[in-house]
Amino acid sequence: MHASIVPTGFTPSDLHEGFLDHVGPLFMKASSDTSQFVLAFRAEIRHANRYGVLHGGMLATLADVAIGANLARTGEGVETTLTLNLKLDYIAAGRVGDWIEAHVELTKERGRVRFGECVIRSGDQVLVRASAVFYVPLSA
Repeated sequence: MHASIVPTGFTPSDLHEGFLDHVGPLFMKASSDTSQFVLAFRAEIRHANRYGVLHGGMLATLADVAIGANLARTGEGVETTLTLNLKLDYIAAGRVGDWIEAHVELTKERGRVRFGECVIRSGDQVLVRASAVFYVPLSA
């Protein structure tokens, strides 16, 4: 598959902030089995470490953003989620050219402290399992 091809159903992400603009472009689509969305990107050389595999920091960023953004879109009008804790288990290596997807499951989506989990995949290969705790600050 050519590195610039985006799979059917994915559209450019509406998540824009300083740091994400440096690591993107990110793409999103509605998950087929939940009300969540899948966040994804095509791995480029700039996402790799010196060993030629995807940098753990890029995968951590994807997990953090995917879980946090899904939590922020639970329908309560929440715009801000702040990461309190992010735990990752790196399972396999991703490669330049791979299409990388973050699939999220929210485990507590109400209240000031919220929880979510994420599995990052390249095709059928699981690369990362992640869990996170987020804080939702009071509205100003």
